Amino acid sequence: MSSNLIIRLRAGDDSCFKQIYDLYHFKVFCFVKKYTSQLADSEDVTQNVFIHLWKYRTKLDPEVSLEAVLFKSSKQEISRWYKKQNRIFSVEDDKLIKELDSKTQSEEEVSLQMEKIEYLLDKIPAKRRKIFSLHKFEDRSYKEIAEEMDMSPGAVANQISKTLQFLKKNSVNNHELYWFALFFLYQTELVS
Repeated sequence: MSSNLIIRLRAGDDSCFKQIYDLYHFKVFCFVKKYTSQLADSEDVTQNVFIHLWKYRTKLDPEVSLEAVLFKSSKQEISRWYKKQNRIFSVEDDKLIKELDSKTQSEEEVSLQMEKIEYLLDKIPAKRRKIFSLHKFEDRSYKEIAEEMDMSPGAVANQISKTLQFLKKNSVNNHELYWFALFFLYQTELVS
């Protein structure tokens, strides 16, 4: 289906572009949202991804999946957004830009990373995994999680910190975790 959409898009089919936008807007937005601080910025960067897709549609390779194209474009647009910000970058921002600018990963590499993260998250205690998922994948605050789990916000922060340390110890980078969150959110939406 992806190659058919790319072929139609390359031919300038407006209805195909709308179909792609409807299919992938949510996934792209969720991915971008993990890198930007404001919802308005997330929406702007997401729009730029689709503008980029339309602008360069004639150069798309039908053999490359649409998700791979959108993932690469998302990384490029996020990197551009960070570079356009008129502020001093933190060390974390600088690492993020380097990760985004690094070579594009194949779908197989991304899939292997997602399996690795899922495997690692299955290794931590269920309660800690739930706390981490609520915070990282559902954007819940420490206070909200503390109320739901009947614990202090400090205890929630401690559990999240332990999970992040465990993931980093096992060589999970920030962008890999964000990409995993994107798939987690998308699959949750499909189920509901």
